[in-house]
Amino acid sequence: MQELLPQLGDLLTLPKPPSESQVPRVGAAQKPLGPQAFADYVALGYKRLVPIIPPNAPISETSSLFKRIGTPQDRRGKAVGVRGTNGWYGYDWLNQPDPDAADLDRWQRMGAGIGIMTGQQTFAIDADTLDQTSAGKILIAVMEHFGVLPVRIGQAPKALYLMQLSAPMPYCRVEFGPLNEQGRRVSRVECLSDGRQFVARGIHPKTRQPYVWTTPLVPRHQLPIFSPEQVQAFMAELRRILPNTGEIVTEGATTEIAQASLRGDIEKVRHAVAATPNTSAAFGSREAYRDFGYAIKAALPDDEPEAFEIFADWCARWEDGENDPDVVAADWRRMKPPFRRGANWLYELAEQHSSGAFKRVDAWFDEIPYEPESLFGAASTTPSIQAREIEPLVSIDPTTWAGRTPPPREWVVDGWVPKGEVTLLYGDGGVGKSLLAMQFATCAAIGQPWLGQITRPSRVMGFFCEDSEDELFRRQTDINKALGIDCADLANLRLFPRKHFDNVFALWDRQTGALKLQPVWHQLAGAAKEFGADVLIVDTIADVFAGSEIDRAQVSAFVKSCLGRLAQEIGGSVLALGHPSVSGRSSGQGTSGSTAWSNAARSRLYLEHPKGSDRGNTRVLRGMKSNYGPKGSELIIRYNRGAFDIVAGSQPAAALSMETAVALSIGQAAEQAIFSTLASNPAERINMKPNSQYFALKVLRAVGPDALAAFDDAKVTKAMNDLLRRGAIREERVGKDDSGRATFGYVVVPEKFQPAWSTVADGAEIAAPIFD
Repeated sequence: MQELLPQLGDLLTLPKPPSESQVPRVGAAQKPLGPQAFADYVALGYKRLVPIIPPNAPISETSSLFKRIGTPQDRRGKAVGVRGTNGWYGYDWLNQPDPDAADLDRWQRMGAGIGIMTGQQTFAIDADTLDQTSAGKILIAVMEHFGVLPVRIGQAPKALYLMQLSAPMPYCRVEFGPLNEQGRRVSRVECLSDGRQFVARGIHPKTRQPYVWTTPLVPRHQLPIFSPEQVQAFMAELRRILPNTGEIVTEGATTEIAQASLRGDIEKVRHAVAATPNTSAAFGSREAYRDFGYAIKAALPDDEPEAFEIFADWCARWEDGENDPDVVAADWRRMKPPFRRGANWLYELAEQHSSGAFKRVDAWFDEIPYEPESLFGAASTTPSIQAREIEPLVSIDPTTWAGRTPPPREWVVDGWVPKGEVTLLYGDGGVGKSLLAMQFATCAAIGQPWLGQITRPSRVMGFFCEDSEDELFRRQTDINKALGIDCADLANLRLFPRKHFDNVFALWDRQTGALKLQPVWHQLAGAAKEFGADVLIVDTIADVFAGSEIDRAQVSAFVKSCLGRLAQEIGGSVLALGHPSVSGRSSGQGTSGSTAWSNAARSRLYLEHPKGSDRGNTRVLRGMKSNYGPKGSELIIRYNRGAFDIVAGSQPAAALSMETAVALSIGQAAEQAIFSTLASNPAERINMKPNSQYFALKVLRAVGPDALAAFDDAKVTKAMNDLLRRGAIREERVGKDDSGRATFGYVVVPEKFQPAWSTVADGAEIAAPIFD
């Protein structure tokens, strides 16, 4: 490859931009700049095209892109979108069929950039790095593995390489280079497959120069073909030659949405569509009109003739022109699943545009007519929830229990998480709730103690509303390392990355307060039952609860009839994560909103930093409520390389699992911390007089802040007195002050301090100290 090295700089360098007079007309050939129009790309065989929003284009205020203008997430110049009457906006391009000539002509007249959707037949390797050395290494590796490929440059030395594959391959990437402020590596190489696109022609949002093909784009059928195995070998090579690389991350290409969740009742869909005006203001482009058709087709998959009739009637009501019925029918035939929008989206649009003629509540709730033989014997004028959600009353005759022994209470985690109930885990943002819950899920799935606590082997599902697949993968990798396991050991664990999805479990009738479980709840319950899950983790309550957290009735109904119903459906436990309110934090109780949260749950845990500290690696997990076990249990844990280790627990030492290599009670751990701190600072002036500047609490926290961070003042004082009483430390002269008078402090007496880890249950010996 040495003969190629002189050429590398040219391949990764943008040519001087042409003057306006040099820019060719649409369709004219100029290889460095590449094809100029949508039609040119189609002529080369690239039919899966999308329009790209130009940099600085005005964005419609109704578009989700609008709020990102001026932020690092501003995607103008790279995002797919079309121009409407009020500006540009995005649309559901993943679902679009191959564009026809009319689409291409509209996009061209809009001034859109040209994007190409990737997949098996158009596969791209995107080298996203501004480091010239790394970019050169990547280019050499590309040539060694694949030869000369078409190269597109936007912001040199970043480069994109084009090929095709012999078989499908999911998206993957490897990150490398130094870390940014968020702890992420700054550079990456991505393999773009289904569900991705890249800009083939347009203006780069940062350089304000055109994207160029420094190695010409060839017709699609002339792209060289390689196997997924060859690409994987290339990625493995990059991990070897690039600096500070991470693991190769693989993702599913597109987001899978359960099609059943998009369904709706035909009469309610008909009502919603009839209430939605067909105007250019509301549906300002062909894409918007087509999205509406997609949603109708997704909502009524079993009633397609009626669904098409509903769509055709709506198209005929276009107020700003006429839709050709033949075109409408042809477009309908081209709408293929999987779909991404359905009945709920139609209901939202109808409420938004119908000026009060349609309300989503009309679609979410059914009234139950009064029947004379009703159990309650009197008519009610208040609408209620659907009859299928009203459980029958079942009585128990206690005499049937005579002579029988009740079954023992079951726990998922002894004393902490009862089986068959809802447990709430509260903690501030960033304290580590999600990590702690995922570590619990892993331990339960493999039947290993969690933080030293006996944990029942379980099949576990985690519903993580704030995390992507990448984040869950990274977190799981760290947990696996800490526990000494492999992903292959996790057959009893399933994770749902739900970041940026609609995750609301239930909604309320504004007039009656009746609760209605939403499709995502039914999806999750069904998936959990199919998997056989007996533990379900929900992270976080804020993402799944859409009511008022200070409304006692709503909170109680949600915990009992939504979370509790999940536990009932799976015959297991639900662990739901939440954030405390300001008053809950300041009081140390970890509560949030109404006291009904705590009252409705059978168990509540609180994860926090030690009192007086909001940083560091130490955390305290407290049992704030336990209907079936002792209240006030406490664990001191420590963040260590992506997972939590146990430091000490409030239970006696013998109750802690020996498999954790730590078996200290909190009192023993506090003694160990004090003993270690005094041993390291033998000349410190210390006394036990609270009003003295040399009071032990002040001095010990000053000289050993990390060792004592986990213990409050009462625990430190008690441990100090216990050590003095046993003679493990004693007061002695330790030096002189400036006046020559003797100063006194406390020195350790090793022979009187028997390390707690040498006398734990079963006579086992643990040779490592607790604190670093």
